[in-house]
Amino acid sequence: MPLDVAYIEERMKHHRVPGCSIAWLEHGQLTESKQFGTVSAGNGRPVTADTRFNACSMSKFLTGVLVLKLVETGRLALDVPVNDRLVSWQLTDVASKRSEVTLRQVLRHESGIVDATDSFGELDVTFGRPSMTALLNGDTLYHDGPVHVTGEPGQAFHYSDAGFCLIQLLIEDVMERPFANVIRDELFIPLRMHASGYDFEVEGVAFSSGHDKHGHSVAPIIPHYPYPAAAGLWTTTEDLTRVVIELMDAVKGNGRELSPRAVKDMLSASSLNPFVGLGVFLDGEQELRELSSLGWGIGFQSMLVAYPYIGKAMIIMTNAELGVHQMDGLIGDIYRATFN
Repeated sequence: MPLDVAYIEERMKHHRVPGCSIAWLEHGQLTESKQFGTVSAGNGRPVTADTRFNACSMSKFLTGVLVLKLVETGRLALDVPVNDRLVSWQLTDVASKRSEVTLRQVLRHESGIVDATDSFGELDVTFGRPSMTALLNGDTLYHDGPVHVTGEPGQAFHYSDAGFCLIQLLIEDVMERPFANVIRDELFIPLRMHASGYDFEVEGVAFSSGHDKHGHSVAPIIPHYPYPAAAGLWTTTEDLTRVVIELMDAVKGNGRELSPRAVKDMLSASSLNPFVGLGVFLDGEQELRELSSLGWGIGFQSMLVAYPYIGKAMIIMTNAELGVHQMDGLIGDIYRATFN
């Protein structure tokens, strides 16, 4: 379905969104990629296909895909306690002291880990980037107090950045190198994702600046989240299509990095919280199963919606945080105009 350029431009003006990038897939292939507006209000520099946006919590989608690849190669396991593979830190339960939380439960936000109030803010340049062990121990300003299991695992849904920091540490312990290097070698390079990474200060790379709901820049410091697996990704819509296409190919047994079983795991709903899969949110049934991932941070909002079994998807990244859910702003307008 062709994107309605005039409608998108009108809606951007209405919502005061300076810049936007959209990719549309049909039949498992990228069919349209369009960019609109500017990287920063008032500077006139246009958004291009290579402009990187802060994916914020859409980072969890990529982390989930990485986990599935490492599971397939036997380096991780979904249904054994994460403590069995953790080396540099151990997750404890406040009641029993020994946690049996599994990787599948953490990916589904059903681990019983509840983030501290007002935690996981943007990078504080005076404090710097935290190590995951320091963060999980409660030794940084990014999370008030140690991370523990306070609820019953496998039960209630508690959206948890701390859980994905735990996943990052698990991957680093098992692979014995930094998370960013692992995902680069295991996903970015094989899938030819040349515009994705976790450093937002790369020479010669165009990064979009964030804006508030009035269209005003949140500069001079571009907000950034120093927890790569949970919220640290900078990427483009076209790079994200390469991951989605891999999922669509894997469903048919043609994936280069994933098997049909891996995608089935990702799209398998929790029995108690059927809206959540492994690192993604879910809706619909059977071949109309929809996966989605949302990014929302200071100055940025994004959304990825994909139907792996029918080969359709849309990815929208914007450099404005409108103060409302994605479906109530520009992204929702574009989604409804395109899918309905």
